[in-house]
Amino acid sequence: MTSTVTASGANDHAVSEGLGLWEPKRTLTLDAARRHSARIRFLRKLLVLTALGLTGAVIWQFINQPTGFDLVDNPEETVRMVNPKYSGRTSDGLPYYLTAADAVRNASTSTAVNLTAPVLNFYRALGAEPSKVTALDGVYDDVDNILNLSDTVKLGTDDGYACDTSEAKIFTKDKRISGNAPIACTGSFGAVNGNSYTITDDYTAYTFADGMSATITRDAASGSDGNFGFEGNSPIDLSAQTATYKDTTTILSGNVDVKQGLSRVTSNEMIIYRAKADKDETDAPRKSLKLGAITQIDAKGRFVYTTPERRLTGNRGVYDRAKNIITVTGNVELKQSDGTVVTGEKLVYDMDKKSAKVGETCTGENCDRFTFEIKRD
Repeated sequence: MTSTVTASGANDHAVSEGLGLWEPKRTLTLDAARRHSARIRFLRKLLVLTALGLTGAVIWQFINQPTGFDLVDNPEETVRMVNPKYSGRTSDGLPYYLTAADAVRNASTSTAVNLTAPVLNFYRALGAEPSKVTALDGVYDDVDNILNLSDTVKLGTDDGYACDTSEAKIFTKDKRISGNAPIACTGSFGAVNGNSYTITDDYTAYTFADGMSATITRDAASGSDGNFGFEGNSPIDLSAQTATYKDTTTILSGNVDVKQGLSRVTSNEMIIYRAKADKDETDAPRKSLKLGAITQIDAKGRFVYTTPERRLTGNRGVYDRAKNIITVTGNVELKQSDGTVVTGEKLVYDMDKKSAKVGETCTGENCDRFTFEIKRD
């Protein structure tokens, strides 16, 4: 039996499969490879086009960007703190505390902090209650420990002094305050107004400058006996260019003018000494001071004492409250409303007896009596 196989049947897959013969699927593999190659070519083109697009975008970005870059230091840059608290110690070891509603630190002034509603609590002396300074605005240098306050500055001390001003520079470590603005204070020294001021010596010495005025009134609780001043117990008004209050002493200078009732004393300089009033038990632990009556007045330079009835002048006048006398020395002249004139180098005027004693040299119609009665008011 003879079988014939044609050339076309050799590639006929259907015949081969029908006969159960195996044959590599070359034709199918070739088609798949062609399709795969087409996909690869497409992806390559897409990748090249994408790369070209990205490269163009980068080039365009560089072309349109500024040619340089400057690092800018902004001096207005700030750091804000809410409810800050600063603390420190004074030169004598006492603590102080500074608080505020908020604080803003500028980059350009790294040591200065702008404060809103600052409050400074400090101690004048060991064992004393805290004293306080408040203001609406402030600037604190936390390196040099200097606090500058402005707008409605109020000072209140544990010993009863209260001051109002619009400006205060506080050296927290040195315990002193200064200001070039008007100030009004009340306390044991009375009610005082000045156009500038300094508070030193652990906040116990007050100096009012550039013109000041004050009123001293007798405190019913001061315990002073006798006259409060050189003319009874009425209020005493005084003015000068400068006044310093320290403990029981008041030092006045420049156009000093002191008035009480109908009497008046003027001079270039004056020192007023006051009694120290007794403190009650609540004041015992504190270094507080309460002032009583005037004990002595020492006036130098163009001393003038006047009443409606007489005028007494000299180089220096000293009032002694204990003896209630005025001693005038140097170019003394006494004039009375009745025309009597007495001159000399020393005159002792007894304010109780209304009499005067002239010592050393004397001229006038009463010098032969040495001691004479002055016309009473």
